[in-house]
Amino acid sequence: MASVKGLGGAFFDSSDSKKLAEWYQDVLGIKMEAHPDGTSYYHVFETRDLESKEIRQNPVFAINQAKEPLAEKGRGFQMGLRVDNFEAYMEKLRTAGVEVEEKKLEWEGGKHGWIRDLDGNRVEIYEEIFFTETDK
Repeated sequence: MASVKGLGGAFFDSSDSKKLAEWYQDVLGIKMEAHPDGTSYYHVFETRDLESKEIRQNPVFAINQAKEPLAEKGRGFQMGLRVDNFEAYMEKLRTAGVEVEEKKLEWEGGKHGWIRDLDGNRVEIYEEIFFTETDK
């Protein structure tokens, strides 16, 4: 039976795709590449396939130039970025002048915090806590 196996990517529009791509690169450290179409930017993350254990190049993160005006609020989505050191990464964002939401969630599975990008999109910063069989 056919089924969904994971997330292929996050794609969203921006009123100024170049400026937003530069922000993601300069502030969050995600190296963005220009798409051959000349108006979009993307980054492909590497992940390990759980079944084959092979390294794959997905999901993709892409910023496309909006073809029509965007709503200023209420776009109704957020993107989640997994980091390797939550506290250090959040401090890096604060130092760069990014406003970090005061709300923070810590539980047995990880640590979560939130920011907004230049277009006002909500971005979750997440550090996963990995468990071994002996931890359960």
